Amino acid sequence: QELIDKYGPVRDIILPSVAVEHKVNAGPFARQYPNANFYICDKQYAFPLNLPNSFLGLPSWTKPLPRSSQTPEGDIWGGELEHEVVSVKPGIGSF
Repeated sequence: QELIDKYGPVRDIILPSVAVEHKVNAGPFARQYPNANFYICDKQYAFPLNLPNSFLGLPSWTKPLPRSSQTPEGDIWGGELEHEVVSVKPGIGSF
């Protein structure tokens, strides 16, 4: 609460990983800040079945993180923050 008091409300939350150990906490964390945008990187998956995001515990307002902030549609922070999504195809045999 101290950081919120100092800097203002949480505006954006980013899940930068497809790893299950990150996803398990991301949904409950995002639900604590329902007014914040919640972004996930692409290629999210589940094993052994590829389940929808809602089955993974991610909130209904989940948005895909644009692949790059260098494109007009990817500049979601008005130039305050730059990002690039680097990913591999997850799944069996990709490790």
